[in-house]
Amino acid sequence: MQNPFDIPEIAALGYFLLMWAGYARYAKYRAKREKGASLSRSLRDHREAWARRLLTREMRMTDASLLASQERVVGFFSSATLLLMAGVLTALTTSDQIAELSSHIPFAEHQSTGQVEAKLALLLVILIYAFFKVTWSLRQYGFAAVVMGGAPDADENISAEQTDAFACNFAKLMDSAGHDNNSGLRAYYFGLSVMCWLFGTVPFLLATTITVLVLYRREVVSNTVEAIRQSLVPLPGSDDES
Repeated sequence: MQNPFDIPEIAALGYFLLMWAGYARYAKYRAKREKGASLSRSLRDHREAWARRLLTREMRMTDASLLASQERVVGFFSSATLLLMAGVLTALTTSDQIAELSSHIPFAEHQSTGQVEAKLALLLVILIYAFFKVTWSLRQYGFAAVVMGGAPDADENISAEQTDAFACNFAKLMDSAGHDNNSGLRAYYFGLSVMCWLFGTVPFLLATTITVLVLYRREVVSNTVEAIRQSLVPLPGSDDES
């Protein structure tokens, strides 16, 4: 079977995979590096504070509502991913028409039917990856709801070690769900870069680079991250209390 990609496109694909994997690894490093170093790290601190304060509340309807809202948001993305996968499968059946259409777009590179099929197939693989990530995140939020339901009441006499164990593990479970949801969302961003590949290798490279820069801006140095970090109110007696 003839390879639909030439050497420049193979190199562009390698660059795409390197940037995606490299940024994912860097984001995980930032999340573990120090407090407030990224969006994930800042939210991890808030989740632990949430877990500790949850144990002091007698009425937990608000906590259950907040957790349910997280599940609804992730559930929306899982449903949207299925629709996108159906759309890509439909596009694969008309790849010859897409190749013909792209040839009439100004400044777009000529694409053979095989090239269009290969790029759409890559997009489908990315959406499948996103679906697995998002649905696993949804399940973990369901697990977190079970853990919250089993949390001790405010008037129960539990030790400081038990409090720490619940808070740390509940936050870790929520954190894991959040990380998988982030991975699924990143797949959407990089999937848009693959869509740009239908217009040529240069637009693909530019879109991939811009995607990484946008993700870095939003998840590491944005005003949103700083606001989340600054809004954390340490619990009385904690090491972070100033």
